Amino acid sequence: MKFAVRPQLHGYDTFAAFAEAHAVTERDLIFTQRVLHDAFMKGTLAQTLFYDDFCDGEPTDIAVDEMLHAIRKLGFERLIAIGGGSILDCAKVLALDSDENVAGLFAAGVQPGRKAGLLLIPTTCGTGCEVTCVSVFDFPSIGSKIGKGFDAGFADHAVLIDELLSKIPYHVFATSSADALVHALEIYLAPRANAYTDMFCMAAIRSILQGYMRIVAHGREVIQQDAKAYLTASNMAGIALANVLAGGVHAIAMHFGSAHHVPHGEATRLFLPPVFRIYYEKAPNGKIADIARVIEEVVGVEGGGNPFDALDALLAKVVPTRRLSEYGMTAGETGRYADKVIETQQRLLVNNYVPLSAQDIARVYSELM
Repeated sequence: MKFAVRPQLHGYDTFAAFAEAHAVTERDLIFTQRVLHDAFMKGTLAQTLFYDDFCDGEPTDIAVDEMLHAIRKLGFERLIAIGGGSILDCAKVLALDSDENVAGLFAAGVQPGRKAGLLLIPTTCGTGCEVTCVSVFDFPSIGSKIGKGFDAGFADHAVLIDELLSKIPYHVFATSSADALVHALEIYLAPRANAYTDMFCMAAIRSILQGYMRIVAHGREVIQQDAKAYLTASNMAGIALANVLAGGVHAIAMHFGSAHHVPHGEATRLFLPPVFRIYYEKAPNGKIADIARVIEEVVGVEGGGNPFDALDALLAKVVPTRRLSEYGMTAGETGRYADKVIETQQRLLVNNYVPLSAQDIARVYSELM
């Protein structure tokens, strides 16, 4: 068993408090979006590089190549990335000490060092990638998203700032927090999970479910009151993810998200209920029973029903989604999509609670059509 928390963790109420505590100067480069910079960082002395200048959605290898070309012309001592998972994933690669493009960096065995200090600051409460070393990019040439971990991709500092959740659109909050829930659920069940990842995962699961129940009971205005709890839960799930990879839900979501340009958190939320129903059918008495008990305690399950039906019903109220046909998928494509998942996502599929066959994956797609 191996377990580590690599970055130092910090928490602040505001960006200004962070900037003062970490002595942000013109020797730093802030990598973020313009809207975030204008809202929170206008007074900073740091240089800036804007994600929006290269990409208007989730990052492709082509867009990140353009970022690499731009950042290699700049001089800085620390890279401070502030944004959602896409920005933080890009920053891990932008800080590497290499002249390779993304294809070269993603080649087997390539592990460059780092050329600058790295601070990662999330503005969503989902990916937890401020504490992981993995970058995930869309590769349109192969029609799928691919992730790779870089030893030098771990930040020196991961910083949680409550204020940065204050302007998050509801849909982004909902899908990103659902992604954190998926991380915690999948990693708790992973074959390589251990007592430490179990502790972080279970705390995150309970916290997010309790937050969702508060939204159902009191409305969306409670989200900002619970900002610290959501950031902490996402970070805990990210710590688990840094030690044990996610599994089948992410594997299926990776390909679907790439094929239909669906944001990552939205895609993982889509496939969570049907995958976990299959897990529960196949091995109800394993560790999934622990998750079932938490759902029963926090969410409630009527009349001995399936706890993952109850989870699905809660998610439908907090994180509503569409049918796969509304994204453009057809029923005749389920088998081909399942085969593509098997072909491209073995890195994740090996972490399944129980094995998922191509037929199981096709069933997941069919259930959501």
